[in-house]
Amino acid sequence: MLGELEKLEENLGGVADMKRQPDAVFIVDLRKEQLAVREARRLGLPVIALVDTNCDPDEADYVIPGNDDAIRSCDLIVRAIADGIAAGQQKATPADFTPPATNGAGEAPQEESSVPEGDYEQVSPKEEPVAEEVRNDG
Repeated sequence: MLGELEKLEENLGGVADMKRQPDAVFIVDLRKEQLAVREARRLGLPVIALVDTNCDPDEADYVIPGNDDAIRSCDLIVRAIADGIAAGQQKATPADFTPPATNGAGEAPQEESSVPEGDYEQVSPKEEPVAEEVRNDG
């Protein structure tokens, strides 16, 4: 009984300490982790998965084709995903997502334009030609 409790703590202990729901789920083997895929679907989380030829890619929202049986392949992909997450966390801070401060009158302070004032010609977007329907009656 104590061995089972230790195994559960080792495998699921991090989930118990989570303060909020994750933004996405990354799965290495879709066939082996069907329970995780079902739980992610139930919670409405996007599934990012390393998908081998023996898996159904329709089960994942974002497919990374690769060999989910080779340790070196899994290590490479997981390391690249982890490095990308770490890089994203360093570039964006919570302060980047807060609304701008107001100037006391309830309005955001006006930023100066980097474009000099003057008369500029109004340019309208080019109209794209509409493709004619082609019939092949032959």
